[in-house]
Amino acid sequence: MKKVLLGTTALVAAGLLAQPALASDPIKLQVKGYYQNLVTFSDVDEPAGSTANYKDAQFRHEGEVHFKGETKLDNGLTVGFDAQLEIVNVGLSGGQPRDMDETYMYFSGGFGKLQLGAENGAAYLLHVGVPSVGLGFDDRNFGVAASNGGHGRPNISGDTAKGTYFTPNMGGFQAGVSYSPNIDHQGLSGNGFGVMTVGTGSVEDVIGLGLKYSGKFGGASLAISGGYETGEVVGGGSNVDPEIWSLGLNVGFGGFTVGASYADSENYDSGSLNPGADGDVLALGLAYKTGPWGVSAGYQKTDYEIAGVATSRTADEYELAASYQLGAGVQLRGGLIHADMDLNTLPDTTTLFVGTFLTF
Repeated sequence: MKKVLLGTTALVAAGLLAQPALASDPIKLQVKGYYQNLVTFSDVDEPAGSTANYKDAQFRHEGEVHFKGETKLDNGLTVGFDAQLEIVNVGLSGGQPRDMDETYMYFSGGFGKLQLGAENGAAYLLHVGVPSVGLGFDDRNFGVAASNGGHGRPNISGDTAKGTYFTPNMGGFQAGVSYSPNIDHQGLSGNGFGVMTVGTGSVEDVIGLGLKYSGKFGGASLAISGGYETGEVVGGGSNVDPEIWSLGLNVGFGGFTVGASYADSENYDSGSLNPGADGDVLALGLAYKTGPWGVSAGYQKTDYEIAGVATSRTADEYELAASYQLGAGVQLRGGLIHADMDLNTLPDTTTLFVGTFLTF
């Protein structure tokens, strides 16, 4: 698969080089992004013997500023870039520096689109998740208390440096393939060629495949996706290599959207390598929008079994949410989330949230 991707990249590059260099407008810069601000009130059922001190009320926020640039050459080729600056990140604390997140460039045209740089892979980007006007379950910025369930969107490689190719959209169908030599964020810039080693037990050569169809039929709409991602563990043998496959479905009609997604993983547990883990994540959702208003209900079931471990980690998560669009780029959201963690080391949590979501 790696040879196929590298061959595809070489063919696209050869096609780009074959194009005549003509005059065109310079790249035009745009500034976009988002900022999310929440007030949450939580009831945490702390496990027996726990010394954790969970705060009932919290002020939480997350945001990024995106610097985007693009130009279209006279030969029809589009060249652009995207650099995303973390201004607030729920994963950062104390004096940790704010830094760039996804940063990549791309070429697009009749051949499709080629992305090069730090961005999530094809299986992640083409995934169809369940509808939600609240916080949702996939790729959420805010989880409940200290833990939450799994993720239905394949993301072994994360947003590490990679090459990704997307086919043109043909009759609603689009496919993509991505390749990440390693999943280390460090050592890819500076002097020299950034040649680096991958330590024993780390993941390398991550391949991602994605396929998506979206279309409309009269007053109804359909979106469906399938994804697969796998990598190799250095010195670990094929029996510990992580892999995830996923399916997603949304059907829309008359303001309603109903959706479902399912993911199955091996040797991978909710965002990290875990040899022996066998996981399933099932999510269901229903949303309704009319004018500036929206409401949704969602459910997600997570079940992880670990080889050699007597107890499994399971979670049942529920979300009820509502939203109101105050104006362009300004939305109010509120809702209730309950997480039932079926393992005595993880707390059951019920959280009420109210927040303002800005996009610009």
